[in-house]
Amino acid sequence: MTIETAGMRGIIGTAAARTNGAAHDDGAPWVSQPQTIEETGLDFSMILDLVVKAIYFAGRPAARQVAAQIALPFAVVDEVFAFLKREQLAEVVGSAGMGEQLYQYSLSGKGLEKAEEALARNHYIGPAPVPFEVYLQVLKMQSIREMRVTPQVVDTALSHLVLDDAVCEALGPAVNSGRSMLLYGGSGNGKSTITTAIGKMLPGEVLIPYAVDINGIIVKVFDPRVHNEIPTEQQERRGSPDNASGGERRRDRRWVVARRPMITAGGELTMKELELRYSPQSQFYIAPLQWKANSGILIVDDFGRQMISTKELLNRWIVPMEERIDHLSLHTGDMVEVPFDVLLIFSTNLHPSQLGDEAFFRRIRHKIEIPDPSREQFLEILSRVCQQREIPFDPAAGLYLVDAYYDRLGRGFKGCHPRDIVDLMVDICVYHGEQPAFTRRYMDQAAHSYFVSLQDAAREAKQQQQFGGLGAA
Repeated sequence: MTIETAGMRGIIGTAAARTNGAAHDDGAPWVSQPQTIEETGLDFSMILDLVVKAIYFAGRPAARQVAAQIALPFAVVDEVFAFLKREQLAEVVGSAGMGEQLYQYSLSGKGLEKAEEALARNHYIGPAPVPFEVYLQVLKMQSIREMRVTPQVVDTALSHLVLDDAVCEALGPAVNSGRSMLLYGGSGNGKSTITTAIGKMLPGEVLIPYAVDINGIIVKVFDPRVHNEIPTEQQERRGSPDNASGGERRRDRRWVVARRPMITAGGELTMKELELRYSPQSQFYIAPLQWKANSGILIVDDFGRQMISTKELLNRWIVPMEERIDHLSLHTGDMVEVPFDVLLIFSTNLHPSQLGDEAFFRRIRHKIEIPDPSREQFLEILSRVCQQREIPFDPAAGLYLVDAYYDRLGRGFKGCHPRDIVDLMVDICVYHGEQPAFTRRYMDQAAHSYFVSLQDAAREAKQQQQFGGLGAA
């Protein structure tokens, strides 16, 4: 049986279950656990290396412990143990209880040599990888391009925000495209909050492999820092489709059931993070950010302020953005093609003219401006913040804030100001041991504290003008 056939047999039930509108199926594709080494899609030698290394580092592990570590059922691992005993590479040295699964193993002299040979090939220890071909099949079934959002879904996800109708109307098609969008506008107007809401528009679960095998090369994919795993107790309530396996079978534990990835890269992003990371010591690879984000969302926050230029970043992603394929280099000089299956979101407070030219913007499908809130929207945000903090909202006090600290000073409204100012008022009230209240007394004190840096900046600019740009003596 070929790798492709083994993989197809494991996930064929999912294809049938998701044929009629994958967008409405929140469940992850089903991959049944293999029952034989052949069904794993891996070479016997790779599984042997994993087992030998597991015994080498554990000392005297039980067979069940080794099976759990490499995420394969005992029926598969038992074939390897039989080989180890037959070739006198390992022996049973004890038992932790009744049954072969609790037999404890130790490597012989020949086994230790075998372990050293395995470690010379690579230092990867953990769940067995899945064949790259099967990974591609699963990725296709849970593709971000298959997700569809409706106006109702968008409205629900954005209901806690106060936005222009034009913004809400533009976000739906941008999300449905499953490609790329640019969110731009002044800082503090909710771009980060909007990207979080977009993540809520795309519910559902996906499969993420711990690692993949590409012709004997191991690439680690699952990263607990950025992938949100579904708790095991919830996974146990999901049974295999009857038409997929002819009976009840467990999921393949080499895959993690997780929420759709939502990965953010900020100003610290470098070109190195966009390439396969290889260590000559460990001799295996770690997937780059965009690979880890497959089937989900990749956000480039503070776009234009990275350690790499916007031109470099765009040139790196021109082909992936257009062809949905990313070309990654191995340390041997070979290339591997990996699907670029992400909703790519660029978020910036810079003006688009500072980011690139016409060719640049042509490759970003959707451009959405997040404007400053209007006077009415600002007051609505202020009212909602007070309601969330369980503080009675006084409309007259709200109008006073707008008149005294915005209209008179020519200051523009920002979506984050109401939250920040109300939180400052709460801090002041708590300090004085008083019940938080939205009154002019506390408002003045909070506003003076909040806007002090802006006032100093304006004063400094005025002084520079008065002293010919040299500043005060």
